[in-house]
Amino acid sequence: MNFFSSLFNHFVRKNFISLLFIFLTIGCYSFKGGSLPEHIKSITFAPIVDNSNYGNPMYRDMLANELIRKFQRDNSLKVLEGAGDSRLAVTINSIRDETAFAKPGELEKEKKITMEVAVEFFDSVKGKSIYKRNFSNYAIYSVAGIPASRDRAIEDVISKLADDILLSTVSGW
Repeated sequence: MNFFSSLFNHFVRKNFISLLFIFLTIGCYSFKGGSLPEHIKSITFAPIVDNSNYGNPMYRDMLANELIRKFQRDNSLKVLEGAGDSRLAVTINSIRDETAFAKPGELEKEKKITMEVAVEFFDSVKGKSIYKRNFSNYAIYSVAGIPASRDRAIEDVISKLADDILLSTVSGW
């Protein structure tokens, strides 16, 4: 037993500093994911297509403005109105307004609004698609505050979707 405890103590003392260094460097390391190809420095946005039949064309414009604002703030790609090195095309596939939580016999108090979009990020320089992906997000809102609460919920959904699309575009593929 004495042999094993001295061997263990020797090993721990000798390797403690190395192990501590390894754990500290692992904790400090950050992984961003993929990065954009070197030749892609700018992005343009195709007009957003709304196939949702939800009946509010403002949501298409709100999503377009939010995407442009988030990409400009991120500054990974220069946002251009004309031809850029890349193009982002977004189609709103559906907007659903559903009951969120209701027990049988209970009045509806909250609703859930969900937006689903299809996105294609296209490399205009090489003429090929970088990714095609579907995104979905939702928000819960109070029925008592309609229409203002629904408008705030859709703004929240659009902001979340824009964040997801931005992250996927600049580092997630």
